[in-house]
Amino acid sequence: MHTVRLLLATTRYDETVIEKRFHAISHIHNVIVKHAQKRLKRLSYDAEYQSLKAEYKKLLKKDTLSIEEKTRRKLISRQMAEIIRTHSLSEYAFQSYIKVCGKQFRKCLSSQQIQKEATRVWKGVEAVLYGNGKELHFKKYRDFHTICGKTNTNGAKFQKESCSIQWLGLNIKCKLPKDQDYLLEALDSEISYCEMARKMFPNGWHYYVVVYLKGDAPHKIKAVGRDDVAGIDIGTSTVACVSSRSVTLQELAPKCREYNQKIERLLRRMDRSKRILNPNKYRADGTIEPANHEKWKFSKAYRKNQNRLKSLYRQKAAYVKQSHEETINRLLHESVCFIVEDMSFTGLQREKKTTERRDQVSEIRQKDGSAKKIHKYKRRKRFGKSITDRAPASFVTILEQKAKLYGGNVSKVSTKEYKASQYDHAKDQYIKTDLSVREKIIAGHKVQRDLYSAFLLRNSNQKLNKPDQKKCIYEFDRFVKLQDQLIEKMKENNISMKQCFGF
Repeated sequence: MHTVRLLLATTRYDETVIEKRFHAISHIHNVIVKHAQKRLKRLSYDAEYQSLKAEYKKLLKKDTLSIEEKTRRKLISRQMAEIIRTHSLSEYAFQSYIKVCGKQFRKCLSSQQIQKEATRVWKGVEAVLYGNGKELHFKKYRDFHTICGKTNTNGAKFQKESCSIQWLGLNIKCKLPKDQDYLLEALDSEISYCEMARKMFPNGWHYYVVVYLKGDAPHKIKAVGRDDVAGIDIGTSTVACVSSRSVTLQELAPKCREYNQKIERLLRRMDRSKRILNPNKYRADGTIEPANHEKWKFSKAYRKNQNRLKSLYRQKAAYVKQSHEETINRLLHESVCFIVEDMSFTGLQREKKTTERRDQVSEIRQKDGSAKKIHKYKRRKRFGKSITDRAPASFVTILEQKAKLYGGNVSKVSTKEYKASQYDHAKDQYIKTDLSVREKIIAGHKVQRDLYSAFLLRNSNQKLNKPDQKKCIYEFDRFVKLQDQLIEKMKENNISMKQCFGF
């Protein structure tokens, strides 16, 4: 399946009606969330369910299970699922519940659009019941960006002939791009369903229709590398790729800092405005006074800045996605088959659980002027901000989609088993090095750490559990030559990132 997004040529009347419909979908969503919260709370009071859940967790923690224990675990799972159904916790139960509430909005929203919103809430409930979700949350009106359907015959209907959208009394034409060749080719497929979307700009909401079509998207890249396998070492801020003909080392989304600076300036401006208009809501030390329950006051300028802030976040997300796609398109010219490490970026975002002191002694001055030597605490923070800015997991997802589209694939290896950052093919042993060390000496040659990891991934054995030493020895001289040429070129062009590249 592929999608085509088109900007709608809306009038002021169209925008007013669409906004009412977004208000309606936000109300329906939160009604279902409230209902789901009640059902989950009742489930938490069910003694039988809680005892079964505790027993199921104990069985999950065991490394090996006997045949009786496996049978018992399956039985417990079925019993828990039956109890969940008796508490009306299912996708179809939510759709049935919201049917009555949805009748008052039948002029705004179709039955399938209301059902789709119930399905979205159910996905959140599934995360609470079976995943790592903790609780359901209500959503603000400004956080609703899409109204989705199920088919192209109910609710929003896209007309190919007139390139317009018909949606319960609204007939809105789409603005077409100058280059329509790709668009026409992409639309030459059967339509599955349509989704109405809105995006915030400094001058307000802009409205789009997203058409979901069956089949693969047309190919934009005409020539791709098919006879080679490339290794990719993806980090929190950088990506390194090694193929037989070229090597690549670059920063992910390098301009995201510019967006961060704009966002920080705007947030400070908004905070000053809020403090000026609400002096009673703050204590003398600047923290919020929880005892004050007066309504917050916001100026017109603050409301405009809210739109600007949301627009900046949208621009930043769009830039990161575009930057990833441009990088991946360049990599596809070299190969469509890639080997990457299966990284857990959510784990890297979390803080360390333990607090440790530094080995280095620090000297601090006390109030009386005397000096005191202490071991400061190590920072518990890790890579949360970097991962939020660079979105490396999104890079891997887009790489998988595009490689599959062009007939390739992305093979993932276990990080703990493969240990590409520790292996030395010349000595055929694993040598653990500190993360701050960005260069290594391998067989008398200085190699960049990320590029060497990508080189090892490319020269993996058939089981994808260890680098193939013979392949590495055979390919190493060519890799070193390509690496030295790349680093020399990057230094000439003043492309530097000391903490990640090492230069």
